[in-house]
Formats: sequence, C-alpha cells, structure tokens
Amino acid sequence: MNIEKIDEPIRVLAVFSGGAIDPLRFRWGGRTYKIDRVNGRWTDRGQDGYSLHYSVQVGQETYHMHFSGPEVQWWLDRVVTE
Repeated sequence: MNIEKIDEPIRVLAVFSGGAIDPLRFRWGGRTYKIDRVNGRWTDRGQDGYSLHYSVQVGQETYHMHFSGPEVQWWLDRVVTE
C-alpha cells in the first residue's frame, strides 16, 4: 500500500440532501474523478470552525478529502493506492 500526501485545493461537485453532503466527483490536476463510493465520513469541530472529512473510492484508489468550513474550500488530503 502506498499513501501519498497531497494537501491541495480541489473542486468538488456534491449533492446536498437531508442534511448530508455527498461528493459525486472532483477535479484535481486537470482531470475529473468520478466517485464510485463514499467509504466513510466524519466531522472535526475546532475553535476556528468545522471540517467535513470523506474517504472516497475511485476505481482501486482511495482518496481522503475534506471541506473546510472557515475557508469554504475543498482539499485533497491524500491518495491511497495498492
């Protein structure tokens, strides 16, 4: 298993429904990635606000991303490959 730290801003298309946010696809490095499955989600709350974290599956690769409430920005945190 290989884990690559990214920490770059990304653009995300997401659906807001029933109080939940579900990312559908994201754009990173000039390429669009269609999310096959959301593996997990969690919320971090701190003094400066909140972050919504996601682990998503794109093919055989797992991407960890988050939405920063204070920055109003999505970030790609890391990529996990076999």
